Amino acid sequence: MTSVVVVGSGAAGLTAAVAAAEVGAAVTVLERASVLGGTTALSGGLAWLPANGWMAAEGVDDSPAEARRYLSALRLGDVDDEALDHFVDEAPAVAAWMEAATPLRWQTVPYPDYHPELPGARGGHRPLEPRPRPVPPELGRRIRTAPNVTAPITYRELASGVFDRREVAERTENGVLTMGRSMIASLVEAAEDAGVTIRAGCGVDGLVRSGQSVTGVRVGDQAISGRVILASGGFERDPGLARTFLRGPMTGPVGAPGADGTALRLGMAVGAELGNMAEAWWCPALTVPDETIDDEAFHRLVLTERARPRSLMVDVRGRRFVNEARNYNDVGRAMHAFDPTGFRFLAATAWLVFDAGYRDAYHLGPLRRGHPDPPWVLRSDTLAGLADSMGVDAAELTATVARFNEMARAGDDPDFGRGRSRYDRFVGDPGAPHPTLGPVDRPPFFAVRLHPGCLGTKGGPRTDRHGRVRHGDGGVIEGLYAAGNAAASPLGAAYPGAGGTIGPILVAAHAAGRAAGRAAGTGS
Repeated sequence: MTSVVVVGSGAAGLTAAVAAAEVGAAVTVLERASVLGGTTALSGGLAWLPANGWMAAEGVDDSPAEARRYLSALRLGDVDDEALDHFVDEAPAVAAWMEAATPLRWQTVPYPDYHPELPGARGGHRPLEPRPRPVPPELGRRIRTAPNVTAPITYRELASGVFDRREVAERTENGVLTMGRSMIASLVEAAEDAGVTIRAGCGVDGLVRSGQSVTGVRVGDQAISGRVILASGGFERDPGLARTFLRGPMTGPVGAPGADGTALRLGMAVGAELGNMAEAWWCPALTVPDETIDDEAFHRLVLTERARPRSLMVDVRGRRFVNEARNYNDVGRAMHAFDPTGFRFLAATAWLVFDAGYRDAYHLGPLRRGHPDPPWVLRSDTLAGLADSMGVDAAELTATVARFNEMARAGDDPDFGRGRSRYDRFVGDPGAPHPTLGPVDRPPFFAVRLHPGCLGTKGGPRTDRHGRVRHGDGGVIEGLYAAGNAAASPLGAAYPGAGGTIGPILVAAHAAGRAAGRAAGTGS
């Protein structure tokens, strides 16, 4: 007998499952894909958990009050203050619970908050990541592989630039997982040790209702009874839903293919109140021809590549439009800039432009330095020739690069402030004369197209602090819960720091799992 049914096997679904089982519920997790982990398995696995118990060892003082102060400075859009208060109050305890309830072990990452100049921000160590851990081969095969992660390296190693290649090779030989796959492995082990049944390749077709209450799910002709937790991700992989709800163009969804709006449709069918529907975890994305995931196009998050010296981003006019080194959410949002005269989104087609010095020094997505230039990388001996290949005005691009080079040589960007923030410098190249500014002046010149993308959508059914889905007419929908990108994010337009997706998701999923599990036990 199942008393709680969880739809989805990412961080949200598995955390909810472990929490529900811990309070005595019989739990079944249903995952439509043949592998587990969803978008979490493709991610860095970072969790932004302020005032966590690991910060003190790094010499960083923090508190829920300081986190609340920082989030207040980022208050923009459809913000849920009650849910944010719950998050900052519970984040330290949930971080500790993850270690107590699962094999996961945390380490901090010295990533500064995305807006370190704001009140309450911290210069690092609010993000936690799973430590590397070996897993049995049979478990590793059940977890979604990440095409963008080529070696079992940690974010802490990436951030410091210090790692032992021999140790990384040994991790590969010994089946050691890092990042999001490490998190999923720990949650799967904890869930199954607690008696949770996990069924992959099992999609949900509808909700079962008794009166106004949700009493289970329908899988084909089968009904599975229990309180239902929706945790199957957002709707970014459904072009129709994306066009209907999102605030701007989004043609590069980075997350797992299963994020097709299943949870959103299920919630809407029973009258759920919706929130934050126009927002997503935005990012610039790179699409490499013929790269696929589950037979769908695979899009890559462009993170540090655009913060390196000797590069800049331009829009369809050939002009800069953003501080390229800012966090990917805000750069992705800037790609929605609208030209009312031309009636067009100026950066829906954007380009990362760089020179031979960049090409020799850095990797770009799957392209390694020193490897031959693939067809998706445009190349020309002159900026005018490059502009012609890009389809932008040659005079505009040439003038833009000249202006950028002048500022780069001076070491300051008064146009967009690139390099002035601690965050900008952190994601740049610490070994360069300037971590993020350098002239684009050494031919040949290159360009790759960037798309407005997102890691996942942020809108869905609104929930209360217990994860219960609110009804559009008031109150809650009895028996229905939601967490993760399947639910409305309380953050509005904000993305506070690295792991700003997974951190709040863990806290919300923990609350939803405990509430559903306890309610199932009492029958109320």
